[in-house]
Amino acid sequence: MFYSSKLFPSVVLLALCASVESIAQNAEKSQVLDEVVVSTNKYPQKQSQSGKVVSVIDAATIQRSKGKTVGELLNQQVGLTVIGSQNTLGTNQDLYLRGAGAGYTLILVDGLPVYDPSGASTSFDINLIAIDQIERIEILKGGQSSLYGSDAVAGVINIITTKNSGKKLGLSGSLAGGSYDTYRASINAGGQYKKTTYGLSWNGTKSNGISAAKQPETAKTPYDNDGFKQNNFQVKLGQQVGENLTLRADLMSNYYKTDLDAGAFKDEKDYTFENKNLLWSVGGAYQLKNGKLTVNFQQTNGQRVYVDDSAHVEAGAFAKYSYGYYRGVARFAEAYYAHTFSDKVKWLLGVENRWQNTDQTYLSISSYGPYESPAIKASTANTSLFSGYTSLNLQDFNGFGLELGGRYNNHSIYGNNFTYNLNPFYWIGGRLKVLATYSSSYKAPSLYQLFSPYGNEALKPEVGKTGEIGAQYFSKNHQSYIRGVYFNRNIKDVIAYISISQDPWGRYVNLSQQKDHGFEVDAQLGIGKAQIKANYTFVDGEVTTQVAGKDTTYANLFRRPKHSVNVNVSYQILKNWSAQLALRSVSKASSGPYDDAKVILGNYTTLDFYTEYQINSTIKLFFDLKNLTDKEFSDVPGYNSRRRNFMAGAVFSIH
Repeated sequence: MFYSSKLFPSVVLLALCASVESIAQNAEKSQVLDEVVVSTNKYPQKQSQSGKVVSVIDAATIQRSKGKTVGELLNQQVGLTVIGSQNTLGTNQDLYLRGAGAGYTLILVDGLPVYDPSGASTSFDINLIAIDQIERIEILKGGQSSLYGSDAVAGVINIITTKNSGKKLGLSGSLAGGSYDTYRASINAGGQYKKTTYGLSWNGTKSNGISAAKQPETAKTPYDNDGFKQNNFQVKLGQQVGENLTLRADLMSNYYKTDLDAGAFKDEKDYTFENKNLLWSVGGAYQLKNGKLTVNFQQTNGQRVYVDDSAHVEAGAFAKYSYGYYRGVARFAEAYYAHTFSDKVKWLLGVENRWQNTDQTYLSISSYGPYESPAIKASTANTSLFSGYTSLNLQDFNGFGLELGGRYNNHSIYGNNFTYNLNPFYWIGGRLKVLATYSSSYKAPSLYQLFSPYGNEALKPEVGKTGEIGAQYFSKNHQSYIRGVYFNRNIKDVIAYISISQDPWGRYVNLSQQKDHGFEVDAQLGIGKAQIKANYTFVDGEVTTQVAGKDTTYANLFRRPKHSVNVNVSYQILKNWSAQLALRSVSKASSGPYDDAKVILGNYTTLDFYTEYQINSTIKLFFDLKNLTDKEFSDVPGYNSRRRNFMAGAVFSIH
């Protein structure tokens, strides 16, 4: 695809905006685009009643994605880039929302925050979640710390897991296989008996994979494949007590093990990584006359283990053996009350507390003997974070709406900080929504940044301010739309690692300022039996930091393309047979400062094909062919992407 820095954005915008008139003139059979979402204000709300920028991956899209991973699905959404999603299974997934770095997007599972306290960025590993566990995904953009607290700097991604059917017993599942000896299976059982709901599910994946590292021409022996195994279990229970009280309990166990390579262009035959995550939560909701009180408690236990065995030592390797153990525990408790004054005025008031701790050890053995890094113990590496927040939602005052909110935070190490959100919007003629947002956000220092040998307990939170302005135009029947949004984000007190002249030779400090901006356009258009979804994203950014004692500014959105386009065209061939084509095209990107290979990552375009056939009300067959042109490309220097590959299988549902 063409990528002139001046021509490319203009052509894409013209192509998308040209559909506005068609949108107004075409009647579609798809559902009205005013879905109820829960992420915008923590209570069910139609999208038309909010001025926030939210995208929804609905259940129908999830059902057409059985051959994909969560990372692959998110990588097709407007404003999102997931580096590693097109590599071998088990590759680290770096999620960039509107160009923001890893760790600046908060992941929720069923509305509750999940993260890894043992990681330097605390970002949650989306490899842990299987696509079959998900019912829908809501992507809420912009600074959302006033509602969701730390890490919600670029936005929030709420992964909503599958719900129980209203029948006494419902069964569903899938079987699939494909390239690289990849096999996937799932089984779900659930339903409702009187006032009790229940659900039980299992998902498993196994793949021989491909070599994670790209093999250079000078390599004398072929690189081995890097395999992947995954298991997911989930249990859900719900109980209606009387007319007003609902109780629930959820348990989710996620595990995967993958083979690793030694680095870019470097093979490794006995290096493995295991990631275990056990999440359980309990909660309740009490319905009052004009409001609802909700209480939740959640605990997440995570464990990452890296083992590089000594059975095979690669040429030039420093260590003959290494073992890294990283355990993190996160607890979350909240209580909030949503009050309805009228159809036009709603108010939210809540409190929450987050506790986290970590244990970490690392051992390596080389020709110089054993080395063990100073251990990090949970008894000292722990924090708590208390918050109180409120928001007010006004809607439909002669087309005008307003959301405003604030949050007070008290951290056990750095003390207090405050965030806010102001979001006016206005409907013109019932079809054009104009919106603007100005919000502050923050990211608390991680346990590693505070308590590791390089830690600094004097760290302050990173503080972001985001401005957005945009508009969304709907067809007359609200079944097609086009939306454009410009954003500008400024993050101060960015935490950076610097070298120092004494042991331990490095330290984390609040040093830098990050400035990002961009715009995104997305559209949906229905024409008869066809539906077109398209989006375009532009992001750019720079960091100001100190180099040799002087302030220096340079572009730093490494691995993140400035321009990206996704186009999805689906067609209902017959009542029970449909097909779709999906195109993704990205511009060049620079490699990162810590990448082994310093190169410019080339632009590329990939094309995917998907088709499904409904045999009867119970069984559906699907075929998902990805990268059908067999394009060779790389999002990470020195690592392989998947060439032409497929998944095919069957999905069944009995209710």
